[in-house]
Amino acid sequence: MKNISNDTLTEIIHIHKVLSNPSRVKILLLLSDKQQNVSQISEAIGLEQSAVSHQLKILKAHQLVTQARDGKAINYQIGDSHILQLLKLSIAHAQELESDHIHDPQPSQDNA
Repeated sequence: MKNISNDTLTEIIHIHKVLSNPSRVKILLLLSDKQQNVSQISEAIGLEQSAVSHQLKILKAHQLVTQARDGKAINYQIGDSHILQLLKLSIAHAQELESDHIHDPQPSQDNA
């Protein structure tokens, strides 16, 4: 693999830390279909609006979502299509592991 700068490596780590929160992943997946406001997101993923707003603030700080005003409402949308590619690859990988039962508990040697 080619050399990457320390700044790039740091940003990769930050992105993965952001994606380590299930609520943020749910929000990104929801926004991959269409832009939505905080109350729509809150209802769809079952989080309080204040919690959704907090997660959106983090996603926005990393430029993973952007906001656009529609009258009085503020709608959020995916800020970078690369994040959708990363999520799609992560989903495919997780489903592959799931189908291979890679995370099934191994039988203990005591029972063998």
